[in-house]
Amino acid sequence: MKKNLLWIAAAVVLLILFPDLAQTLGALVSAVVLWLSTQPLLIGVGIGMVALPHLSRTTKTVTPADH
Repeated sequence: MKKNLLWIAAAVVLLILFPDLAQTLGALVSAVVLWLSTQPLLIGVGIGMVALPHLSRTTKTVTPADH
């Protein structure tokens, strides 16, 4: 909890000392998000990586030979 407050305080101090930094970071993040949204291969790989753990789950099936 204390560590989070220190990070927030540091961010506020940086924004007060360098007001243009927020606008620059916002523009940079916006440009990266826009570029990523136009990359269908990266989006597909990301969705695939998220789906893999769900697809690889195996359920134990009970067959008559198991009894």
